[in-house]
Amino acid sequence: MESKIKVMHFVSGLVSGGVEQMLCNYCRFMDHNRYEFVVVYQHEPVIDCLEKIEAAGCKTVRITARCENFLVNLIQAYKVIKKYNPDIVHAHMNLMNFCALFPALLAGVKIRISHSHIAEKDLSLLFWIIGAISKLLIMVSANELIACGYEAGIYMYGKKRMASGKVKLVENAVDLEYFEQNDELRRSFRKRLNIENKFVIGHVGRFTNQKNHMRLIKIFKSILEIESDSILLLVGTGELEADIKREAEILNLEKSILFLGTTKNMKEIYSSIDVFVLPSLYEGFPVVAIEVQAADIPAVFSDTIALTCKITDAVTFLSLDVSDQKWAQTILDVYNNKKINDLKELKNRYDIRGKAQMLDDYYTGAAEKWGRKILKR
Repeated sequence: MESKIKVMHFVSGLVSGGVEQMLCNYCRFMDHNRYEFVVVYQHEPVIDCLEKIEAAGCKTVRITARCENFLVNLIQAYKVIKKYNPDIVHAHMNLMNFCALFPALLAGVKIRISHSHIAEKDLSLLFWIIGAISKLLIMVSANELIACGYEAGIYMYGKKRMASGKVKLVENAVDLEYFEQNDELRRSFRKRLNIENKFVIGHVGRFTNQKNHMRLIKIFKSILEIESDSILLLVGTGELEADIKREAEILNLEKSILFLGTTKNMKEIYSSIDVFVLPSLYEGFPVVAIEVQAADIPAVFSDTIALTCKITDAVTFLSLDVSDQKWAQTILDVYNNKKINDLKELKNRYDIRGKAQMLDDYYTGAAEKWGRKILKR
């Protein structure tokens, strides 16, 4: 009997970000009779996220973080690859993908996948230079290329490679049935938080500079000036969380902002939100964009986010250059003029069941191309 295909995923951390959620979604719906998954991560994990990854059927291994000791990180990556001997190393660390793929190349792994999850913009000259070197090292060490969306593919691999068809698009699909609105959950969760009669703004994301929480709470302050019975729900953790809490206190918003940390039950969060706001400085194709539209929640995104994220009429894009007052009024307008959305295209393109089968086919094709015998279905 042929052995399972062993896939080793490398991520920067297990902190309830979009990459980790994407891994949970795909690994949970792939055939565990055919695949064995190992997730290698850095940093102290968020327990909820670690448990979700393991519940999706993945083994987890922690190695030293790059920021602590870059050389030790590379050595430990090499050692863990040699120990588990995976058929596929699949890197999800964007510009740092080579930190997994180069050790995989040295260890003799035949299938080495670089996965781009982000499309960064307006970066400094120094970051651009570092990025160019990183991309070169990725192209030297990878032999398969994936992107979550067209913009993320162009950012990492360039327009020519995207046009050539050498880059596989693997969308951030979700379990669409899970995110359907639930009125009972909405009532019970709002009651538990004592926000039954509030206008609820929601945001899900890591507390990092990219997600632009500082701007978000200033926008929320402008919303309160128009609609005083408003609440901002912030879901996530991150290195800037304490800074955001301090800013909320400075602006006298601490009673109107709820920091919910991480949760395994996003269904109740989405069921309770009136409008979702994502003013990120940059994104590739965020998982939350699909989750929000699956939950049929009106949403306002910054136009620095990939425009291809708009699958339904629930999404409105707005420039970060306009005032906080303009953002506030737009958020109120999309709520007051909520549309009935057609979810057919969303279901056709982003349901995890079909996409998990697509990734299965991709892995199978790559394995056969690089000389691996495959379990027959």
